[in-house]
Amino acid sequence: MSEPKRSSPAAALTPPTLLGRLGLGQRSPWDPPTVLDRLLASPVRAAAHYLWQWIAAARGWAAAVANRARHAPSPLSSSSSSSSSVVRVVCLSDTHDQIVPDVPGGDLLIHAGDLTNNGTPADLQRQLDWLASLPHEHKVVVCGNHDSWFDPAARVAAGMPAPRIPAGIHYLEHDTATLTFANGRRLTVYGAPDIPKCGPESFSWVLHLAVCCFQYTTAPSSPTFNSFQYERSSPPWQDTIPAGVDILVTHPPPRYHLDLGIGCAGLLQEVWRVRPKLNVFGHIHWGAGRQVVFWDASQRAYEVLMEADKADVGVRGLLSSLAALPGRLLNLGRLLATAVVTSLLLPLWLVAPTSRVGRTNGTVLINAGQMHGNTGRLGRNVQVVDL
Repeated sequence: MSEPKRSSPAAALTPPTLLGRLGLGQRSPWDPPTVLDRLLASPVRAAAHYLWQWIAAARGWAAAVANRARHAPSPLSSSSSSSSSVVRVVCLSDTHDQIVPDVPGGDLLIHAGDLTNNGTPADLQRQLDWLASLPHEHKVVVCGNHDSWFDPAARVAAGMPAPRIPAGIHYLEHDTATLTFANGRRLTVYGAPDIPKCGPESFSWVLHLAVCCFQYTTAPSSPTFNSFQYERSSPPWQDTIPAGVDILVTHPPPRYHLDLGIGCAGLLQEVWRVRPKLNVFGHIHWGAGRQVVFWDASQRAYEVLMEADKADVGVRGLLSSLAALPGRLLNLGRLLATAVVTSLLLPLWLVAPTSRVGRTNGTVLINAGQMHGNTGRLGRNVQVVDL
């Protein structure tokens, strides 16, 4: 009776390009671009991407060594250790109804959304009860676009009993929680679920993932399957995050950081303003991992280059691109110089971890997604951060 309707989500998709079919190009916006994809799209942006990956990796490595050195027990200390003031943060996201085995211990457990696939109260309750059963002193949960019951505009389970938030879980929806830990540390956490509308132009990619990756036999029944969405042209983030927040939890990533280039530009600008110690997010499965950023000129140059010439089409676009070329080459030169200096200083940073990079106020960005790409299966390491 409805075979055409069942196939309509997939039919609405733009088919993969020839390069995608050959395994040489990106098959969907949710898959990582290949080197060839990046070069064909923009050689300048491709160079900026790979230079920044090296800069961020080297600085992050040095910062991790510095962090371990700072919190290492002093050989002159008899019983107390500087590590007693550390708060261990365990980060999860995008579990999609699945239970992560062997979650590492810690003081604070964060789930950055997409606890479920369908967002029903029963599915949400199972995930919340699992999180509540874990031994961490505090737990923070933010919804994702799949957790639709919590967004009245996207709720498909009207009239059903609401899920119960278990004791010990802080559910944050544009809220702040100040947490006090057993070692006396206090951390302020702000959480918000808002996310740009999913997919390149419509829901079609999300529906495709629902059918193909999460093994649904039919597409979700509601056209408002995704929750907490906003138009990319009208991000709601400006001046919404409290100054001085220690940890920011969002479902989407900031643009151009662990996001395949489809994170939120408005969120990026807000994170530039607030600069928390830690920003935990998810949503982009293939972006899972961590990155340390230091809010400096090289990061700004990278972000400007990645945003450049995306709309340059036709003759006017070509002329605009040529006019902007000197500025882009200047930013690319700045990135190249930073990469060279980073390479030269990395041995010093590793041998003397309390040098410059260890004293710089940076932010740890964590894409805590647990899905192995778009397979619908768990397969990512749980990210752990010591603050």
